[in-house]
Amino acid sequence: MSIQIIGPQQWQTQRWQNGGGITHQLCQQDDEHGLLWRVSVAEVASDGPFSRFDNIDRVIMLLAGAGFSLMGVGDNPQLLATPLAPFSFAGETPIHCSLINGAVRDFNLMTRRGALTALLEVLTLNSEAQLLPLGEQTIIFVAKGGVEAAVNGQRFTLDTEHSLLLHNEKGTLQLSAGSSAKVIFIRLEATAEG
Repeated sequence: MSIQIIGPQQWQTQRWQNGGGITHQLCQQDDEHGLLWRVSVAEVASDGPFSRFDNIDRVIMLLAGAGFSLMGVGDNPQLLATPLAPFSFAGETPIHCSLINGAVRDFNLMTRRGALTALLEVLTLNSEAQLLPLGEQTIIFVAKGGVEAAVNGQRFTLDTEHSLLLHNEKGTLQLSAGSSAKVIFIRLEATAEG
């Protein structure tokens, strides 16, 4: 059991080989087979292909900017122009990203297919507390505003772009905000065959 707060100053930043952007890794877990899951924020500065991740399920959503279009996920391009609207796709899909009007920031969740089940929800918080069930791995990312979190008698204050990681904690997580806040709530559980 563990609880960890991760702020932007702790992100692991890596420039893309093609020069088109930067990935900030917030948190990740690997096992003997490689990547199990990863949460990241990307800064996309130019059009280009997405990296290929075999056997990985991905969820992406716009955080800031005018948006982008993904070609290769169906017959028609997939437009992501609404902030915090999740879009799921297979990591091995050959995708080309075209920016709509300048650079964007996006949020990414990657999970190994067959090893984990992932629940991702975007929540709007206010002063009325929301109670959320904890999973084997629970991750909260504050997309906008400030959030008060309470779990097992411990209280935490989270600012924008801060994450709360809860590993094997039992019970429920209580979230609230003084004014309207947006959070990304992720719950990961191992599958029976994983």
